[in-house]
Amino acid sequence: MRLLKLLAVMLACLCPVAVSAQQAAPADTLLNHLTGKWVLEGTIAGKNIRHDITAEWVLGHQYIELKETAKEKLANGQPSYDAIVFFCYNKAHNQYDCLWLDNTGTTDFDPKVVAHATPGPNTIALLFKMGNNTLFHTTLTFIPNENRWHWKLESDDNGKIEVFADAQMLRQ
Repeated sequence: MRLLKLLAVMLACLCPVAVSAQQAAPADTLLNHLTGKWVLEGTIAGKNIRHDITAEWVLGHQYIELKETAKEKLANGQPSYDAIVFFCYNKAHNQYDCLWLDNTGTTDFDPKVVAHATPGPNTIALLFKMGNNTLFHTTLTFIPNENRWHWKLESDDNGKIEVFADAQMLRQ
């Protein structure tokens, strides 16, 4: 009987720990809005685009994995654009971190594919450092009342900013 009481007390003490470990951290709130199936529509490099996007929590709810695939195909049947992007919230540095891998860039983990963003209200403003005073701004803004995201991508070459992409990510 004493053993049962001891087990009951231990279980009661451990349950709140297990429940709190499963809850998303406060910074995950904005990232949670990325999950789901989406369509990205707008312009990239002056061309109209339409991409399918899926995003979900992976690896123990530590990262968002976003997969972006163009509906447009190359001559070989492959998508004209294909990417896997990982987002996380870095508590130690109070920032979002991002690893962006796609079929247009390098074939290694070049520092240019990693970006960081200071948390802002409904915004993840990523900054990719491309080298030689060249930056790339990727700003994802969540519009809560419309349950959509606005994407704005800009190149910044020594302070000369040019819009590379402007698109809306709409829930399917």
